[in-house]
Amino acid sequence: MSPKHRSFLSKTMTAIAVAILLISGSTLPAQAVPTIAHLSAAVPAAKNNVAKVKTKANLNMRSGTSTKNKVLRTIPKGKTVPVSAVASNGWYQVKYQNKTGWISNKYVTVVAKRSAPKAPTPKITKTKKVNLWVATKSTVNMRKGAGTSHSVVRSIPKHSAAKATAQAVNGWYKVTYKKKSGWISNKHVITCTKGCQVDTGNYTTNRAGLNDRYFTKSNGADLYSAAGKRLRIGDIPKNSVVYRDVKWEKAGGPVTDWYFVRTQGMDGWMKASALTRKNTAATSNSKGITRKQALKQHNGKLPASMLVAIPWDKEKTLIAAPAVKDLTRLNAAFKKKFGKNLDIDLAYRTLDTQKYYYNELGPYIAAKPGTSNHGWGLAIDVPESYNYSFKGKYYKWLKAHSKKYNWTHRKNLEEFRSNGTRNPYAEAWHFEYNGK
Repeated sequence: MSPKHRSFLSKTMTAIAVAILLISGSTLPAQAVPTIAHLSAAVPAAKNNVAKVKTKANLNMRSGTSTKNKVLRTIPKGKTVPVSAVASNGWYQVKYQNKTGWISNKYVTVVAKRSAPKAPTPKITKTKKVNLWVATKSTVNMRKGAGTSHSVVRSIPKHSAAKATAQAVNGWYKVTYKKKSGWISNKHVITCTKGCQVDTGNYTTNRAGLNDRYFTKSNGADLYSAAGKRLRIGDIPKNSVVYRDVKWEKAGGPVTDWYFVRTQGMDGWMKASALTRKNTAATSNSKGITRKQALKQHNGKLPASMLVAIPWDKEKTLIAAPAVKDLTRLNAAFKKKFGKNLDIDLAYRTLDTQKYYYNELGPYIAAKPGTSNHGWGLAIDVPESYNYSFKGKYYKWLKAHSKKYNWTHRKNLEEFRSNGTRNPYAEAWHFEYNGK
């Protein structure tokens, strides 16, 4: 047999022998074993989330994924190296001293992992214009785009209104709330096009520059978030001042026999038939009711017989009868000093109104319902304007002189505490009656 034929036969027999031994589980001589580097598929490290490993002993870095492979470097104990791939047998492909090779996973500790790749942000390209209001059914996150993968711009509280101007193909609405714009899910809102709850911005006063003045015809008048929906206050007294706001009425979508109004320091919808231009409230304490008698009533539920209108106030704001005489005296002194009447923003406050304020403004601004002196008609709020602020001339004069007329500004409402820190409960606008 020729040398060429003997060589061919030898290689063929070796291959057959290797195959038989592999199938049977027998061990091949070391020089005949194919390396694991040829048998183990390497997986990119990112898929296994392994970023870095630290050696637990001096460790050989090899050219393949087996101890049979050539040693390229020895990595000292306690060395941290980056991982670029992971073999199917668990060995790591690493880089050390400008060489790339493989190390056993048995002698290292994983010290860093890669964060899972973020899902691509879906692009919402198709939108349609809309012109409606949405009211949130729960607290909702407003996001930069139409989906939960987008970052949050701000949260919109439960039962708040936002103006929607566009809708994406997935149903999400582009809205504006408190001068910020973004997208909210359509699953958490009620939509409206007529007689809607609207967002008029931050509270200022009942008047808010309005002069279309009405008064409630009877006790228990109702104020709604939307026309006939979601009652806000159900106990507004007779002769309470109400201002119609035509601008926001148009914005919310006019409804026959409904007005969008401002009253009790808030806004909403009221039945036009519940209002009148005429005020019939008494303006003096003709029945001789005392402060003690007023305090015996359920807070926020003073009977109409104990309420009178402040006589010199254009709004005829209602107050407990025993407080009106001294308040009129205080006003006379104020007018002598400044040439104008004292501005009254709010006085008597019903229980429903107190609950609304407490929920909307929180305990730093509003008293717990059933505890406020407003609920007995024995407190007034002046406007939250500069002259009535802690730095204003009206506040400074009232603080110094109101005691002469049995009206006080409590110490715990001052701008700063006794230790010099700012008082979170500070209210420059609130004065209380402590006379008879």
